[in-house]
Amino acid sequence: MKRIYLVTLTFLLTLVFIVWQAPASLIGAALRQATHGAWDLAGASGTVWNGQGVITGKAGKDAPLANLPPLGWQLAGLKGGSLRFLITSSGQPAGEVLAGLAGWQANLRGLSMDAKEATPLLPGLLNKGDWRGLLNFQQVAANGNWRSAQVSQLEMAWLNAATGLMPKGELGSFVIKGQSENQGLSFSISSQDGPLQITGLGSFSAQQGFRFNGELTDNAGLAAQFPGFLGAYLQPTGQPGRYTLRISQLDL
Repeated sequence: MKRIYLVTLTFLLTLVFIVWQAPASLIGAALRQATHGAWDLAGASGTVWNGQGVITGKAGKDAPLANLPPLGWQLAGLKGGSLRFLITSSGQPAGEVLAGLAGWQANLRGLSMDAKEATPLLPGLLNKGDWRGLLNFQQVAANGNWRSAQVSQLEMAWLNAATGLMPKGELGSFVIKGQSENQGLSFSISSQDGPLQITGLGSFSAQQGFRFNGELTDNAGLAAQFPGFLGAYLQPTGQPGRYTLRISQLDL
């Protein structure tokens, strides 16, 4: 009886040790499965419980990879029946991730990256815009189970936005808010400052394409520099530099 007890105890301790030393690369495997290969974890080091890595993603099968800011995580106990992980970016607190048997939930904030690094994540023509500036993510909420994942809410500022496709490509700064909706996403955009003022509401889904309804104020003659992108959708209002911008359906 004593021998059975010792064998059982040894087995359980070995199992706990194996689980505790589970490599961080397992998170990458889970990401790949949940996103059907669209997202991965590169440069993973440490363990599932305490480690770091760079989340990479792409908009399509043949699209280039985008590297998000390096993240670190550390197990910090339980919250609401789920494991709670504290997330850091560049050594600074960046939110938390809750993981349980039913799935996971992430709430992140304070992440920043160059717009150029995120460009490969944009669909179709948008990822050819040679976008520049700083993306400051005030809030990113994502959730899923172990077979699927989605970003449910996003709020970010695009500071000093610009494109390298125009001689004078400075566009201004914008606030973009988005959320998941009907197997797609809806979003709003508003300008903070700069030569190109845009406000409006839009959506994107595989079924309905890209849609947008808003207003544009061009204070620097920028719209005339890329008529192939905006010209077909701009309607003058009769006031200098003022347009309505309506895109009913655009397959990107």
